Amino acid sequence: MQIDIRPVTTYAEYRACEQLQQLVWGDEFVVPLNLLTTVQRNGGLVLGAFKGDELVGFVFGFLARTADGRLKHASHMAAVHPDLRDARIGEQLKRAQREFVLAQDLELMTWTFDPLLARNAHLNLHKLGTISRTYLRNVYGPEPELVDGILPSDRFQVEWWLVHSPFARPSADQVARSPLLNPTLDTPVQITHEPVVRLAIPADFAALQQHDPAIAQAWRYHFRAWAEAAFAAGYVVVDFVRAENYYVLVSADA
Repeated sequence: MQIDIRPVTTYAEYRACEQLQQLVWGDEFVVPLNLLTTVQRNGGLVLGAFKGDELVGFVFGFLARTADGRLKHASHMAAVHPDLRDARIGEQLKRAQREFVLAQDLELMTWTFDPLLARNAHLNLHKLGTISRTYLRNVYGPEPELVDGILPSDRFQVEWWLVHSPFARPSADQVARSPLLNPTLDTPVQITHEPVVRLAIPADFAALQQHDPAIAQAWRYHFRAWAEAAFAAGYVVVDFVRAENYYVLVSADA
């Protein structure tokens, strides 16, 4: 399948970005075309994936700063048509976005994702080579948490260091010998301070949310507690192993 990756330019293409957002997420969080066009004209990026004339994916990001004042690219949104999620379009979009950011003489791109979604973890951590050392609670609500059974929108913030990552992945042997911190949902939080550790997530969290909301809720708070404790102890997420659905973390001190 031929996919053309290029900047969004026309009114119809920006409208297609709105429509794709509605298809993927519903009406609640749609970024309107007037904001998309303004960002595109002022140092940001709206990059589309086209199958012929049809927009089937896009990414949207803008210039931003880190807490210490470093310029970066903040990637806010990435969407792919649900029928094409296994066509590696998201990966193509992110790699094209990387080239755009490098051309601006920037070395860092950040974005957030739900750390319990294994598909996204595999793309972000394993394929693209991002890292994470920031856990954000309930980024998009609800407020208060668990209104009408809706789970809090916790996120990992990932850092994509485009030239040189500050943390290397451990060897396969190191990973195989590392402890799994949370083998069960009721495992009490206790950091072992090993050089490499693993942190598990469900194989299909979206299915849990639909078919077993109580277990999905338990996973949200279980993983929040473990991830926050690991980051506070100086660990950094550097990889995700899809076959067994666990994150690989290394000690920053090591």
